[in-house]
Amino acid sequence: MMNDHDDLILLTGATGFLGSAVAAELIRQRQGARLLLMVRGADAASAHARVIAQLRCLQVPEEELLRLRPSQILLASLERVEAIAGDTRLARVGVAIHCAAHASFANHPAVGALNVDASVILAHLLQRYARLRRFIYIGTAMACGSRQPVGSDIAENAALPLDECEHLVPYTHSKAVCELLLAKMAPALPLVVLRPSIIVGHTRLGCAPSASIYWVFRAWRALGASVAELRQKIDVVPVDWCAAAIAAAALRPQWEHGLLHLSAGEERSCSFADIDSELACADGEPPGAYGILPLERLPELLPRIRERLPDCSPRLMLRALRLYGGFARLGYTFSNRAMQEADIPPPPPLTRYIGLCAASVAHQPVSQQMAWDFK
Repeated sequence: MMNDHDDLILLTGATGFLGSAVAAELIRQRQGARLLLMVRGADAASAHARVIAQLRCLQVPEEELLRLRPSQILLASLERVEAIAGDTRLARVGVAIHCAAHASFANHPAVGALNVDASVILAHLLQRYARLRRFIYIGTAMACGSRQPVGSDIAENAALPLDECEHLVPYTHSKAVCELLLAKMAPALPLVVLRPSIIVGHTRLGCAPSASIYWVFRAWRALGASVAELRQKIDVVPVDWCAAAIAAAALRPQWEHGLLHLSAGEERSCSFADIDSELACADGEPPGAYGILPLERLPELLPRIRERLPDCSPRLMLRALRLYGGFARLGYTFSNRAMQEADIPPPPPLTRYIGLCAASVAHQPVSQQMAWDFK
């Protein structure tokens, strides 16, 4: 019989922003030898090289990277997750952390197949071949949809709408559907659902590992426009804090919490005005003067985009502002009472480290930062 220190930790999405941060945190906690990383690739060597490159971006020490072997790669993609069936290493898996997903906000036909079907297949395969103590599913706080009143503090037990029209994008709908399908597999599946809110930056490295979503704040500031009132709050957490919370759920011997928001909550969410003030300080400039526009008037910004963000595709920027603006104007915060009950320390507010984010990518044009979200 394996004990909790001998089993393997299966991690999907290790070459992504959050998944690699989880791998880095587990390595920091000296759990690297237990990692089994499901990664797509032509072969284990090339998949291993991609993982190492991503972990270097997170400044994992070289001596730790040398210990991570190609033999710790479980070669498979979400598109062909069945490839893991029968791999003898699965018999040693006690904990699975499922971070991998098709994270595009576009209406892509693969979203449902990868984020729902493949995730359910993965859970079934692990039930069959592994000795799971915990299946940690990384969802999203925005699985709540967009029907709540503006400025709501969303509780963990809020109903997840399954009607796609109640979601701003297919991605959040797919995460809600998958979460509910996995829950129906209980009690056979030892499911733990963790729903991060918006993940931006790293508390030590700023946006050097990824400028995902951060660039939106810079774009609004450059354009002097917003679709959200400046007094509204936005619930943002840093990736390293989020990874530490996920690692806690994976490593603690006893874990009694089935569903948590990993969020700043109402208390530590920041207003757009406070975020702008910190960005202005980082730029050595005064706070911005913002015109508040409804979503339908965003095309009025096209001349300004061409003038002030000349490196960006105006049409792509307009589409992005409409997309992210739809989330921003909701003004949701996400209750983290269950997180507090689980003794997970609260995250630092975005205003505490956004200056570091600004400094870390000050040399990059906004178009280059956008590439993290529009590859």
